[in-house]
Amino acid sequence: MTGLTSLSEKVIERLLAGDDEVLAVLREQARNSRVASNKETGVRFYTEFVVPSEIPRVPGRPTFRFGDVNGTAANVKHGLGFILFVKEGALASLEGYTYDEPWPDEIRQLKLPYSGGQSRNMGSLKKLIHKQ
Repeated sequence: MTGLTSLSEKVIERLLAGDDEVLAVLREQARNSRVASNKETGVRFYTEFVVPSEIPRVPGRPTFRFGDVNGTAANVKHGLGFILFVKEGALASLEGYTYDEPWPDEIRQLKLPYSGGQSRNMGSLKKLIHKQ
């Protein structure tokens, strides 16, 4: 995806990892998309995407969101959270946020575990992303 920060790139890679047909479609979209806008509010950021119309959409064109990737960093006391939004079967936006503290200018020693630890709960994720 063109125009992503290195942090957003790492988060999206982690969010879209896994053996699942919906995630595969979203990975293809990510490879062929561009950033439309980036906004920061002081405690969070929003990145909006443009997916070209010729790139396949998730079958059924569902709208959903998921965020089972968390972040820890040496300079963030309470951690980071991330949510990926899919609208009508296409990547729409990524939100990153802190828990009750300012978003740092630089993230140091970033780690991106899944909500359940190092292993992803694919069963729970599949229920969410295949729900229509």
